[in-house]
Amino acid sequence: MKTCVKYLPDVASEKSEMYRALEKVGVKGVSVYRRDFDDENVLTSQSAYVNLMNNKGIHMSRLVKTLVVTYGGLPIGADDSLLWELADGHGVGNAYWECKWESIHTIDDIQGIKIGCNLEGVLNGEETKWYLTTVIPYTSVCPCSADMVKQYGGIPHMQRAEAVCTGQLSDTCDLSTLIPSFVCDVLDAVKVYPIPYMKREDELAWCQNADRYNYFVEDAARHVGNVAEKWFIDWVVACEHFETIHQHNVVSVCRKDGGILR
Repeated sequence: MKTCVKYLPDVASEKSEMYRALEKVGVKGVSVYRRDFDDENVLTSQSAYVNLMNNKGIHMSRLVKTLVVTYGGLPIGADDSLLWELADGHGVGNAYWECKWESIHTIDDIQGIKIGCNLEGVLNGEETKWYLTTVIPYTSVCPCSADMVKQYGGIPHMQRAEAVCTGQLSDTCDLSTLIPSFVCDVLDAVKVYPIPYMKREDELAWCQNADRYNYFVEDAARHVGNVAEKWFIDWVVACEHFETIHQHNVVSVCRKDGGILR
């Protein structure tokens, strides 16, 4: 019986001392639907890598199968077994997995705010570590301009802003609890954030609230850092204000005392 299937030699498994070891080899940007912390289906962009010693290459399809077939459709979580499956599929001891997605954080029955999430897992020998990065939008009113216009008249300038926090997770972390709770705490710390839907009375209340809370980017980074201290083993926060009267932005970075994340 004739067939169009051709069996290719397993070139990737060829071994030689001439092959220099590679720190990581893998796939980037694999689109997979998973379920987020609100049990909503979200489209994720995933990457997976393993280390390579003396083999010519790796089997990329094994990595993709793990992401798409084994774990596709499941809740997003810090699952050590995923890292082990990536590593065991190539007989190595190191693996790295990254999952990026966006979710809507519910504020009330009507309002929600879009946040960016990035979960990273690292397997190094017998040790696994997990890191979560969140991108949370907020709004800043320049304290200098706010004080100036109160004295001389005018309108203080506002900036859209975002807080990017990367934190190391504990072994007992539950993302479905941590993410919404952490986002709530950050929004409560910065006080002013974008709202997708407003009537005129809502807009007035929003502007009056913004008038009470004027933050430099330095202030915002400290406030968010205080929140991160409660939730993560190690952490780093970067706040960025997107200037409206300059052609540059302003940034402030805050880290855990003695932390190693950069």
